[in-house]
Formats: sequence, structure tokens, C-alpha cells
Amino acid sequence: MSDAPIRQPPSPEEQAHGFAHPPAEEDFVPSKRIVLVGAAALIVFSVGALAAGLGMRTLRRELNPDGPAPRPAAAGQAKIGMVEQRLFEHSNQGPAWRAQAQRRLESTGWVDRQKGLVHIPIDRAMDRVVKGEHP
Repeated sequence: MSDAPIRQPPSPEEQAHGFAHPPAEEDFVPSKRIVLVGAAALIVFSVGALAAGLGMRTLRRELNPDGPAPRPAAAGQAKIGMVEQRLFEHSNQGPAWRAQAQRRLESTGWVDRQKGLVHIPIDRAMDRVVKGEHP
């Protein structure tokens, strides 16, 4: 049995017009070739990654023959100078400042005793402004 498709004879209508359509090609997917190209690409990528890793290791040894630098003494402290070193999710200053601001908004007290300036709870202050009273 041959691989060539069987050709049908032209129909009487096609013969009357003097032309015949060529037969349709069989669908053929070169799966063996596709697999070989994929395997070759995987091998090239693996060799490249291995070469890059070995090159980085060699370069690191050339640039830093004594090994990594010692850890600084200040590393690990919560605050170095004015810079907060803790992760934001571990820092509790934000909630503490927010609670302090909330307490001030809900209380009365002196702003400047010599000038007679006081602060009142924010709800009372807003009610007074709505009523048309101004300080």
C-alpha cells in the first residue's frame, strides 16, 4: 500500500468545463520533528543555565576571594539612626499613633493655656459648626 492518496476521476461537470480540481491534501502533522525541536530547545536551555551558574560562581570567587563580608554590628536592630528597620507588618507605631490621635479627637484639653486656646471633641465641634457657631 502506498502513501499517495487515491485520486478520484473528475466528475462529468468538471470534464465538460475542461478543468479538474486537484485532490485535497491529507492532514499531516510532523509530530516527530516537533518533539525533536522541543527536546533540542530544552537541552540548549539546560546547557545555557548550567554555564551561567558556573560562570556566576567563578566570577563571585574572583571578585570576593575571602568570602562574604562580615555582618555589620548594627544589623538586626529595630532602628538604625532615624531609619526604621522592622518590616511594616511588624511595626506597631502606626496603630499607636492612630490610637493617640483618636484619643485627642475624643477629648478636651488645652492647646495653649496662656492664649486660652482649648480643643474639644470633634463631634461637638462639628455640631457647633453645623449650627453656625464659629470659634
